[in-house]
Amino acid sequence: MSRWLRRLGLTAGGLLTLLALFVAVAWGLTARRFGRQWTVEPRQVALSSDSATIARGRHLATAIAKCGDCHGADFGGQVMIDEPMMGRLASANLTRGRGGIGAAYTDADWVRAIRHGADRNGHGLMIMPSAEYAAMSDADLGAVISFLKTVPAVDREKPVRRINVLPRVLMTLGVFPPLGVESIAHDKAGTAVPPAGVTVEYGGYLATIGGCTGCHGPSLSGGGGGEPGAPPAANLTRGGIGEWTEADFITALRTGKRPNGTAIKEAMPWRSSGKMTDDEIRAVWAYLRSVPAKKFGEK
Repeated sequence: MSRWLRRLGLTAGGLLTLLALFVAVAWGLTARRFGRQWTVEPRQVALSSDSATIARGRHLATAIAKCGDCHGADFGGQVMIDEPMMGRLASANLTRGRGGIGAAYTDADWVRAIRHGADRNGHGLMIMPSAEYAAMSDADLGAVISFLKTVPAVDREKPVRRINVLPRVLMTLGVFPPLGVESIAHDKAGTAVPPAGVTVEYGGYLATIGGCTGCHGPSLSGGGGGEPGAPPAANLTRGGIGEWTEADFITALRTGKRPNGTAIKEAMPWRSSGKMTDDEIRAVWAYLRSVPAKKFGEK
């Protein structure tokens, strides 16, 4: 018996040693990824102070890109994650107030952050959906930045970032997606944008920059989540909402209710998506109907 206990102890000790070694490797690899400086020369976009551009930027930032869902209704930033296993991550204060980036960021810095996923020093941004925003047209991106430059100043310091063991391990295993800056074709960002209209093509554009593919997956079959700890995203293909009508889809985004009357969880940003125009929602619906039917989570 003592021999078996000794063997069991040696096995357990070996496994713990391997686990500690893997954690150390994961910590080192992620530290290198977080510390890497990317050289991104953003393409200039036109900014404007005219009321029409500001209004367009406000609509894009609130209803399409949903900037306020992460950065707060006042765009002053907020804590996104604060858990012992995960660490602490907070979104940036986008305003010109104390603790904000608005006063320091140049036009190029704004483009680098939104379209390319890197801060002004070239470090990759976390939880920033730049992989989706990279598809945004120059005109739309310029409108968003023009609007953000007008938001009232908010004095709010960003808490110190802390990334604990679990997310580092999951990133190393590929469970968490890469940083946006790592997955963007930077030289092609925002170069192929369809004209606005109730079309499949424009609906696909809105679904992309609106984060639908970011949460529901490239095939829109669901299974992922927009943030760590979020419930699985739904299957938006005909395999998941095949019985829905366009009217059902509009109602779901406007009211947060499915056709059967059940509530859609707040992890789905329907309150922001519901601010889209009728034509924008109809375009997204047309796009969803064009996507091949998939089983839940199918690639």
